[in-house]
Amino acid sequence: MSDASAITGLSAAKLRAWLLARMCGKEVDPPVSELHLESPDDYVATLHEQSRDKAFRARLEKAAVAALAEAAQGNLREGPDARAVRYLAELVDTLELRAAETTLREIAERGAFGGHDGALDGDAEELVFFALAGLQTPGELYSKWLAVWQRELPRLWPVVTAGLRISDPERALGVLPEAVERARSHQDFPLGDILWAFATDPTYAPGAIAGALAGLSKEARRRCRDALAELGAEQNELDAWLPDRDPGGSTTPAWARLKKGPDLPPRLYEKAAA
Repeated sequence: MSDASAITGLSAAKLRAWLLARMCGKEVDPPVSELHLESPDDYVATLHEQSRDKAFRARLEKAAVAALAEAAQGNLREGPDARAVRYLAELVDTLELRAAETTLREIAERGAFGGHDGALDGDAEELVFFALAGLQTPGELYSKWLAVWQRELPRLWPVVTAGLRISDPERALGVLPEAVERARSHQDFPLGDILWAFATDPTYAPGAIAGALAGLSKEARRRCRDALAELGAEQNELDAWLPDRDPGGSTTPAWARLKKGPDLPPRLYEKAAA
């Protein structure tokens, strides 16, 4: 099956069966290259990207959604089905298959979304959450994301911030001060990544992030600036997102008051506007 032409000639049903076998570890041809940090879904995504056959691409997309739904019926705490869900969630996210949203929601409900903490394989659940964050219908799942955010589930907090932000950007700004505080007590919390995703999301008007973080202490602001600087934020960006207080006590930078702003770097989370 290593011949791409053989794969592109498969029917939707046979593609689904091949995807399931590959993602659960039964099919290893073509092999996954660990030297390149490759995962089983990477080859499939490349096939889809490089193919000029619209009919094949459509069959593959349909097969990926169907394979995810089938794998979701199995044991998702461990084993081959959990493994398959992990990589299929990553695949439907990469291919931006909104038809997978319902299945992703159903899987999430079997875990933390439904209050069943620890019921799913950790890696599979995190990738399901990540895919759902990008493929969700805006506004519908905010309360679900918020409920997970409010529980002691540190491994899911980072992806939950993306879910909140994409579901309801304005309300999601309210979690930023708490995110900064959680980073202080949880050293592995990726504060810089989260701040960057919010700060570079074009959904927000100039000054929105600065306003959301206006109440931070001087020490907290320094930690935020340091975290963003480590990711490559430039001085003008830091001053825009976390401005120093002026003599009058305002944290709104002059460029924002004039409705002008610096060019922003590429967004970290490409599906923020989806």
